[in-house]
Amino acid sequence: MLKSNVFPYSALAVLCASSTVMAQESNSLDLSLQELMNVEVTSVSKQKQPLSNSPAAIYVITNDAIRHSGATSIPQALRDVPGLHVAQIDAQKWAVSSRGFNGRYNNKLLVMMDGRTLYSPAFSGVYWEVQDTLMADIERIEVIRGPSAALWGANAVNGVINIITKHSADTLGGYAELGAGDFEQGFVGARYGTKLADNASSRLYIKGNSRDSLEHNPQDLDSSLADAATSVDKNNDWHHLQLGGRVDIQLENDTSLTLSSDLYTSKMHQASNIASMDSPVYREFYSEEVETQGVNLLSRYTKALSATSEYSLQMYYDFADRNEQLYHLRTNTVDIDFQHQFIAAQDHNIVWGLGYRYISDDLDMMSILTSFEPDSTQTNLWSAFVSDEITILDDALWLTLASRFEHNDYTGFEIQPNIRLMWQVDTKNSVWTSIARAVRTPSRVENNLSVNALNIPPSDVSPPVKVFVEGSDDYQSEEIVSYEIGYRFVPANKWSFDTTFFYNAYDKLRSTSDGTTDFSAFPNYLSQYTVFENQYDGYNYGAELSSMWAVTDSLQLKLNYSYIQNEFGDILGQNTQAPQNMASTIIDWSMTENIDVNIVWRFVDSTELLSSNGTSFKTIDGYKGVDLGVAWAVTPELMLSAYGKNLFYSSHLEYEAESILLPYQVGPSYFVKASLSF
Repeated sequence: MLKSNVFPYSALAVLCASSTVMAQESNSLDLSLQELMNVEVTSVSKQKQPLSNSPAAIYVITNDAIRHSGATSIPQALRDVPGLHVAQIDAQKWAVSSRGFNGRYNNKLLVMMDGRTLYSPAFSGVYWEVQDTLMADIERIEVIRGPSAALWGANAVNGVINIITKHSADTLGGYAELGAGDFEQGFVGARYGTKLADNASSRLYIKGNSRDSLEHNPQDLDSSLADAATSVDKNNDWHHLQLGGRVDIQLENDTSLTLSSDLYTSKMHQASNIASMDSPVYREFYSEEVETQGVNLLSRYTKALSATSEYSLQMYYDFADRNEQLYHLRTNTVDIDFQHQFIAAQDHNIVWGLGYRYISDDLDMMSILTSFEPDSTQTNLWSAFVSDEITILDDALWLTLASRFEHNDYTGFEIQPNIRLMWQVDTKNSVWTSIARAVRTPSRVENNLSVNALNIPPSDVSPPVKVFVEGSDDYQSEEIVSYEIGYRFVPANKWSFDTTFFYNAYDKLRSTSDGTTDFSAFPNYLSQYTVFENQYDGYNYGAELSSMWAVTDSLQLKLNYSYIQNEFGDILGQNTQAPQNMASTIIDWSMTENIDVNIVWRFVDSTELLSSNGTSFKTIDGYKGVDLGVAWAVTPELMLSAYGKNLFYSSHLEYEAESILLPYQVGPSYFVKASLSF
C-alpha cells in the first residue's frame, strides 16, 4: 500500500498554484479513426508510410493518448500496448518486454528515442528510470512487436520501441506543468520554444520529479530470507532532474538539420542482497543510494536529391555514469548512421544504409563477489542494410525484401534477413505476413562476468558451496526465426480491427554449464564454477488484438488483448515466460466541451520468473487495475486534471528483478496536475 498522508496537502498545494503554473492541453478527441489509420510511421521500413499499410504488428501511442492517460513516464505510457508486458518493479525500476523474456535486464527489445539507441552495453538492455523526456513533447511512440533486426540491427529480437519527439516548430511558446500526489510526491516541467529565424526554431525544457517508495511485503520474499531482511532499510524512493533542448534548421528547401541534447541526474534508494558466508541464510542484505548521470548530443542532416531520392546522416554521442555499491559503470558511445532512400524503375522503393558504433566502458567493481575481466573494453559494431519494397500490383500488393549485415567484436559477422508481404485487398481489408531472423548478440555479462551468485549452506556431508557464474569467450548469439500473419479490418469510419498471429522459434538461448568443483578451500567451503552456454531452445506462439470503436464524436472505446503460449520447458537461464493473457479497455470521453474523462481497466495474467536465487521458478499472481483521469480545460490555456492509478484492487506484486533486489508491491495512488500554455 502506498503512503497516502501527503496527498491532501499536495493536492491543496497544486490547486493553489494552478492560477500561475499550468499547461496547454486540448480536451477534444483530436484524432479521428481515419486520421489515426493514416498516421505516418517510420519504424517498420525506415521511411514514412501510413499505419494502415505497414506490414508489421505495429501500435502507435499518440500524444493525445499520452495526455489522456496522465502518464508521467515512458513505461507508464506503454502499459496498454497489446503484446507488451510492462510491469513495475519498485518506485523507479520497470520491466518491459514484447512476447516474453521480460525482466529488469531484458535484452531482446530495442528502444530508441529520435534515432538514438537507449541501452546499456553491460547487458544490452534499458535502464528505464534514466530514459526520459518531457511527456508533452512526445509526438508519438511507435511499438513494433516481432523482429525488426533487418533494418534496426541486433537486439531488435522481440520488438522495437521508437520514441519520436515533436519538431521544435510545433512547440513554440511556453508550457509549464506542476503536479503532486501520494506516490508522485511532486513533479514539475517547463518548456519554451522560439523562432531563431524564419528558417530555424528551437526549444529548451527542464523537468524534475520525486517519487515515494513502494512498500515491501515480507510474504513476497522467499521464506528462508524473510527474517534476514527485516532489519534492512526498504526505502526505494527516486529523485530525477533532466534538461535538454532541440534546434531544427531548414537550411534550404531540400535540406534540414536537427540538433538535440539531454542532460540528467538521478538519485534513488534500493535494498539488495548478495551471497555471504554468514549463516543461517548465507545472504547479506544492505541498502544503498544509487547515483546516475548522463548526457547525449545528436545531430541529423537530411537532404533531398530529387523528388524520389533523399539521404540522411545522423551522429550521436552518449555518456552514462552509474554508481552502485557493487559496481561503478561509465560508458561512452559514438554512433554514425547513413541512410539513402530512392525509387528505382518506379516499382522498387529502396532504402539502404551504413552504420558504425564505438562503445568504450570503464567498470570498477566494488565487491570481491563480482568481477569483470578486463575492467575496460572498447567494442566496434559495423553494419549495413538494404530494403527493397517491390510494387507487384499498384495500390494493392507489395513485397519487401530486407537484410542487415553486422560485424561485432563478440561473434563476428551476423546476417539478419526479413521478407514481408502486404496485400491491400480493398479499402476495408488488408493482410500482411512476415518471416524474419534476428539475433541477440552477447554483452559484457555473458563475455566477461565472474560473480559469486549463490552460496549453498552446509549439509551433513558437505561444507558450504560457493557457486560462481562466469562469462565465456565462446558464448554465441541467441537466435530467433519468427513467422507472423496480420489482418486489418476497417469496415467504417467508426470501427477498426487489427490482429496478429505469430510463432517464434528460439535457438541458442542462454544456459549455464553443469559446473566444475574446486576443492582447494576444503574443508572451509567448496567452489562450484558454471559457465554461460547456449544450450537451450524453445518456442512461443500467440495472437494480439487491437480494436477501436468511435461510438460518437465525443466517445471512443479501445480494446487491446494478447494471448501467448510459452513452450520452453524447465529453462532457468533467463526469464522466458510471458503472461498467457493480457487485456485492457480504454474509454476516452469528452463529457463536455471542457471536461475529458479517461477510464482504463487492465488485466495481466499470472507468470513465472526466476527466483532471486536463480535456481527455481517463482509465480507472480495475476492482477487487475483501474486508472481514472479527469481533465478540465478552465480556459484554452489552462488545464486542471486529477488521476487515480491502480484503483479498486488490492496492492500486488507486478514483477521482481532477476536477482539481489527486494520485491515491492504496487498499490492505488493519486495525483493532481495543473498545466498552462503561454
